[in-house]
Amino acid sequence: MGYKLVIAEKPMLGRDIARAMCGRKVSETTPLPISGNGYTVVACAGHLLELVEPEHVDRKWGEPWSIDALPILIPDWPKQPAKGKDDLVERIRGLLADADCVIHAGDPDDEGQLIVDELLDYLGYKGKVLRVYVNDNIEKNIKKAFERLVPNGECRNAGRAAYARQMADACFGMNETRLATKRLGGRFTVGRVQTPTLGLVVNRDEEIEHHVSRKYYELTAMGGCADAQEPVTFKFKPGKTLLDGETRLFDREPLDALKDRLDGTDTGFTTVLSEKVENPPLPYNLTVLLSDMSRRYGFTAAKTQQITQDLRDKYKAITYNRSDSQYLKEEHHAQAPTVLAQAMRNLGVSWELDYTIHSKAFNEKNVTAHHGIIPQEADAPVEKMTKDEAKVYTAIVERYAVQFLPPARYDVSTSTFTTEEGSFTAVCKRLKDAGFKATFGHAGEENEEDAPTGNPWLDEGDHTLTGISCTVTEKETTPPKPYTEGTLIADMASIAKYVKDPETKAILKRKDDGKKGEHGGIGTTATRAEIIEKLKQRGFLDETGGKVRSTEKARAFYRLLPPEIRGADVTARWWLIQQDIADGRVNVNSLQDNVVNVFRQHMDTAYQGAHISSGSHPVVGKCPLCGQDVVKTGSIYACSSNRNEKQEDGTWKQTAGCGFKLFGFCGKKLSEKQASALLSGKQVPLKGCKSKAGKTFDCKIRLKKDGDLEPTFDSKPKGKYNKARR
Repeated sequence: MGYKLVIAEKPMLGRDIARAMCGRKVSETTPLPISGNGYTVVACAGHLLELVEPEHVDRKWGEPWSIDALPILIPDWPKQPAKGKDDLVERIRGLLADADCVIHAGDPDDEGQLIVDELLDYLGYKGKVLRVYVNDNIEKNIKKAFERLVPNGECRNAGRAAYARQMADACFGMNETRLATKRLGGRFTVGRVQTPTLGLVVNRDEEIEHHVSRKYYELTAMGGCADAQEPVTFKFKPGKTLLDGETRLFDREPLDALKDRLDGTDTGFTTVLSEKVENPPLPYNLTVLLSDMSRRYGFTAAKTQQITQDLRDKYKAITYNRSDSQYLKEEHHAQAPTVLAQAMRNLGVSWELDYTIHSKAFNEKNVTAHHGIIPQEADAPVEKMTKDEAKVYTAIVERYAVQFLPPARYDVSTSTFTTEEGSFTAVCKRLKDAGFKATFGHAGEENEEDAPTGNPWLDEGDHTLTGISCTVTEKETTPPKPYTEGTLIADMASIAKYVKDPETKAILKRKDDGKKGEHGGIGTTATRAEIIEKLKQRGFLDETGGKVRSTEKARAFYRLLPPEIRGADVTARWWLIQQDIADGRVNVNSLQDNVVNVFRQHMDTAYQGAHISSGSHPVVGKCPLCGQDVVKTGSIYACSSNRNEKQEDGTWKQTAGCGFKLFGFCGKKLSEKQASALLSGKQVPLKGCKSKAGKTFDCKIRLKKDGDLEPTFDSKPKGKYNKARR
C-alpha cells in the first residue's frame, strides 16, 4: 500500500507538516523524509531546478559571445537540477514511485507553486496531485489546511506565470547584457530589477550634484496672550495664490508687507483641542527590518539578511525571515504569552505586557503568503549569539512585544487666525499617556510635526494675541540626502512614486494590491539585498560611510541605456502579461516573446559608437601583458580584463582576463603615482623594504614586460621578484 507524498518547499515547513500530520515527535534536526499516519513528508530546498545555459540549446549562444547570435529566445526553456541538488531530486523521484498521490505544499504564492510543479514535470509524474496552502507553522492551522485540499490542476497557472517571469528575466538579462558588453567593450550587466535600482541611485546623485540652492522665506508672528504665561509663536502658511504653484515662498516682498501690516497690532484667534493617538509600530517584514537596521546600526542589507537567516537556521529563534507582510494571525495572539515569555528569558529582560491588547497587527485579512517576522518559542539565549545577531534578534522581539502595550496619547492645542494672504497656526502638544514609549522609547517614528514647538498650552476657545512682532527668516533649499542601503530598499519597495507616467504608476500599485508594506515596488523582499550587493560587486555602486553612491561607470552606462529597458515600467509591462498567463488567456511564452520584441527595437542602434572607461576605479596605466587599462582596486592594481567569480567555499576564481596584478613590494604598498610610473617603464625608488629574513633595505624597482617586478641595487639587478602576478 502506498502513501500520500507531501512535498514542502523548505525543510522547516516539511518538519512542521510532519509534526501536524504524521503523528510522531519531530525535532528540528529530524531528517526528511518523515512518515506516519499514511503520509510521507519530504521537502525541496527552494528551487531544485534551474534553466539550462543557452549554449546547451544552441552552441551559437556559447562563448565567445556574438551580437550576430542574438537574440536568445528559448520557448519552454528546459531545466536541469541546480548544482548540488541532484541527490535530492533523485530521492524525490524514488519516493514518487510508491506514492498514491502527491500533496503539493509549496508556499502559497506563484513562486511556491512553480517550485513543486517544475519538479513534478521534470520527473515526469503523471499521478494525482492535490494542493495545500499552508500560511503559517501553527500545528492546528496546518491540520485545517489539510482539510481544504484542492486539485493542483486548478492552481497551476500561478506557477506558469512564475515560470514565464523566470524565462523572461533570463532572456532579458542575457540579451541586454551581451549587447551592452560587446558594444561597450567591458562587462556591463542589465537586469529587470537591477537596472531601475541603479537608476534610483544615479538620479538621486545627479539631483544632489546639480542642485542649485534657492533662497526662500518664512514668517512667524509672536505676541502675548492673557490666557498664557509665555508668548505664543504662530507660523505662517501662505495661501495658494501667494505660492503660485510653488511649495515654498521664494519672494520676500509679500512677507515684508504682511509683517509691516501686523507689527504692533492685536488680533483674535481660536483654539481647538484634540487628542493624537500614536499606535505602536507593526512587526517587521524584511524590507522594514533591513531599513531599520541600516538606520540604527549601519548594517548593510546583505548583512542583516544573513543574520536573519542565521537566527532562523542556527537558533530557530524567529519565524520565516523573508516575509513581505507585517501582519499576524489570531493564533499568534493566543500564543503570544508563551512565545514572548521565552523570548524575554532569552534576552534576560522582563517587560510588563498586557496580552488582552489586540493591536492592529493581528489582522488575518492582511496576512499574505507569510506573516510578520516575530520570535519563535525557542531556547536561544543571546549570549550564544554574536553581538550583531543579538541586536537584530532584540529588535525583532521588541517589535513583537510592543504590540501588547497601549498607544501613546497626546493632548494637542491648535490655535489659528487667518489673513487674506494665508493662515497662521500655533501648536502645543503635551504627553497625556506615554503608553508603549514608556517601555520602548525608540520604537516610535519621530517626524517634524512631533518636534517641540516651545508654545504654551492654551485652552479651547477664543483668545487675543497682543503686541504682534513678526520675523521674516531667510533659508536655503537643500539637496536630497544620499541613499543608504536602508532608504534604497525602502524606495525599491515603492518605486512607483518616482514614475511619471500615470498609467505605469497605476499598474505598479495595482500589482501590489493587498501587499501591506509594498507600494508599487520592484524585486521582492528576498532579492533586494542581493541586487544591491551585485551592483556593488560590479562596480556600479560604492558604499562609503553608510552612503550609497553611483560610480562614474554607472552614470555613463545608465545614460546610454535604451529608455524602454531602464525603468520600472518594464516590471509593470511584464506584470500585465503575467496576469494574462495566470488567468490562462495567453501562452506561457508570451512574456519572453515580448522581451525579444522590445530587444529587437534597439538591437541595431543601442550603444553604437559609445565608449565607457573601465569604471569607478582610477586608471593608472596600460597592462604590460594585454594592453588594456590597469585600474586601482583597493590596495592593488589589476588589469581591467580580469573577471573573478565567487565560489561556494567563499574563495574567488579568475574566469577571464590576462591575470595581471601589481601588488606591493617587500612590505611596501605602491601609490597610484608609483604604479603609474612602473607601468610607463620607469624605475621607482623604494625605501624601508623588508626581506623575508626581516632585514630592511632600499632599492629601485622596475616592471618587466612579463609582468614581474625586478629590484636594482647600485644599478645592478639582484634577482627577480614575481610580486606582480602572485
